[in-house]
Amino acid sequence: MWVLIAGVVLLAIELLTGSLYFLWYGIGMVGSGAIGWAIGSENWAWQALAGLLIGLALMIALRKRLMKPKGDERADEFLLEEGLGVVSENSQVEFRGTFWHFAGAQGESYAVGEEVLVTPAQNNTVKIRKKQ
Repeated sequence: MWVLIAGVVLLAIELLTGSLYFLWYGIGMVGSGAIGWAIGSENWAWQALAGLLIGLALMIALRKRLMKPKGDERADEFLLEEGLGVVSENSQVEFRGTFWHFAGAQGESYAVGEEVLVTPAQNNTVKIRKKQ
């Protein structure tokens, strides 16, 4: 029973830290403690050892998979598409609910409130051109 409680405490600590280390050991301790409690085993030392080994195995097997960087999958797709925006004050354009600094086509000027075509964002700047 004590191993089960220790596992729950480790899971609570994980909620506070977010490191994923306490998660694996907490799951292992809860699992081995629950099994020990269900079969009526009083040997807490073996339950704790089993819980730590289960936690270590889970950490090795799953941590890299969960923490692997996603690369290009993290990019917001809506920023990669063209759309219509409205020129606002301070050299910004409102596009999809956000104000962006823009780079306009050479020789073109834009009036506040003018609807323009916005191209994909790069480095927090969008390119705009007049609607045709």
